[in-house]
Amino acid sequence: MFGPFCGGLHGAGMRQRCELCDALGADSRGHQLIGVAVGPRDALLCADHALFALDADVGSLGELRELFEFVASLEPSPGEAPAASRPYTRTRRAGVRASRGAA
Repeated sequence: MFGPFCGGLHGAGMRQRCELCDALGADSRGHQLIGVAVGPRDALLCADHALFALDADVGSLGELRELFEFVASLEPSPGEAPAASRPYTRTRRAGVRASRGAA
């Protein structure tokens, strides 16, 4: 009557979410989760955060969150283009104008 396929018991309706997304207040519904060792325990993380966690040398999920927030604060926002990808603009140098410099 209550087997593994009935969906009524044992938390079958409970959805798991990325632990770092939850800590940051981001929506992680629908993402595939990966178990990654973070410090002394395993954490369920979305693919992007799992890759980040594999590169980080942290002892806890709290440290991982702090590191992620720090790195995110250093990177330009999606609407802000880095200088290398901005349209070409010639930088002006102080000094003699090129059209009048030769005498």
